[in-house]
Amino acid sequence: MKPSEKSSEQLHREWLEHPHFKYRGCAPDADDPMRMAGDPSLPVGAHHGPDAFAPEGQKERRAREAAAIEVCVSCPVVVACDAYASSVRADGRLAEPDGVWGGRRALERHKALIKARHAVAAAPGRLFETPQKKAVLRALAACWDPFEVAARAGVDVRTANWQRSSLVRLLGLPKDASRMRALAAARERGLLDGVDVVADDGSVPAVPPPTKVAAVVEPTQLVLWDAALADRHQTPARPVRRRRPRTGRVMSMPTLDDALTPAPVTPLFSATHVLGAAA
Repeated sequence: MKPSEKSSEQLHREWLEHPHFKYRGCAPDADDPMRMAGDPSLPVGAHHGPDAFAPEGQKERRAREAAAIEVCVSCPVVVACDAYASSVRADGRLAEPDGVWGGRRALERHKALIKARHAVAAAPGRLFETPQKKAVLRALAACWDPFEVAARAGVDVRTANWQRSSLVRLLGLPKDASRMRALAAARERGLLDGVDVVADDGSVPAVPPPTKVAAVVEPTQLVLWDAALADRHQTPARPVRRRRPRTGRVMSMPTLDDALTPAPVTPLFSATHVLGAAA
């Protein structure tokens, strides 16, 4: 039976009945029962107080806990101690919610409990049987570049990345799991039987960061380069943009001859009317 499957009472009994329990570091010293056997400079109970009985500053508490952890490092029953103290009681609380147990502070053990409660259970094997998931998982075993994985799996990059995220979730792993951890979990489930895995250095994530695909921009204007002008001025040539002709009526521009030709004179009064007035 695994320690996680045992009750707090069973683990507590195993800790007390451990063959080396009497040699534990936090036991009273034989010469001075008020001092700790693992470190005579520490008083008995340093793993749990004096902050349990009197106010204690943060600096003093951290120093005391660090010294207590040093005693746990060489303790022969540290594993059994941690298993019991970190077990969960029937009410959902830690068996020992306070103090240093098994070389870990109370805050560390509480964080481990919260993380275990939020862990996602692995999905049944039938959810991995889709052809696309199989193809992406086998491609991930051979490489890890998002574009190469997609090409090997015969899907686009977006689909391959989505399937990689789905596989990590179905395997019961956190989102930041590494590629090698995901492949190891898949191999344990029998999903990579007969597949060779190309190892990496352990820093490659199973789910890649968002991949940006460059958009293809269609040219709307034709750009010409005036090479002669560039050679003449020894400067980079400027692009000459060819504009599309405008639609509609095109008005003609006046020429030089039109400008020199005098405009016709239109008289305001007719000649007959002027002569009649003079007579």
